[in-house]
Amino acid sequence: MLKNVLKLVVLGIIAFAAIVYFTANEPVTKVNVDTSSIKLSNLPASFEIVGKDKNVSKDSLFKMGSKTLIIVGNHDSLSVVKDLPKFYDLKIPYVMVANISAAPWFVKKMFIPSKLEELNKGSNIPMIYDFDGNMVNALGVTDNAKTSYIAYLVDENGNISKIAKGSVKEGALDGSMNDEEKKESLLPLEKYLK
Repeated sequence: MLKNVLKLVVLGIIAFAAIVYFTANEPVTKVNVDTSSIKLSNLPASFEIVGKDKNVSKDSLFKMGSKTLIIVGNHDSLSVVKDLPKFYDLKIPYVMVANISAAPWFVKKMFIPSKLEELNKGSNIPMIYDFDGNMVNALGVTDNAKTSYIAYLVDENGNISKIAKGSVKEGALDGSMNDEEKKESLLPLEKYLK
């Protein structure tokens, strides 16, 4: 009896792995971007926002004539970045980008959406769910580390410049950082928040 159960479990795991392998999309190829000349016009026309049913247009997230901060990160870093208003007096709006394009498609479909909704719960900061990697490719992001974040500033004329790179402790999502450590890890952004 136990032998049959073990066979069933092993066959189930093999079948699951085969389904994931044979139905996986091709990995997104990174595009080399000259990060000194990125413009708002280079970004995708619309975005999938965590917690929203419909796509949101670029124009509703980024207003011409005003500055906006874009912060790209993964789960650990975004769990700290979402607390930015808690530690600093923000004068400009910001948008978070969940850099999940390198994750396997099955994980992106089944697990990540609910985790990102949980992460962004109670926050009014828009978080872009970058499923296909269009946003990170447009910005030229190559760092997929779960503990790092990269910040960009969209100026009044629609020019986008990379302004800061920071990192957080591993396990920040699970509470490995206290408030003082979080504030310190966000320090590279402080001078751009006005």
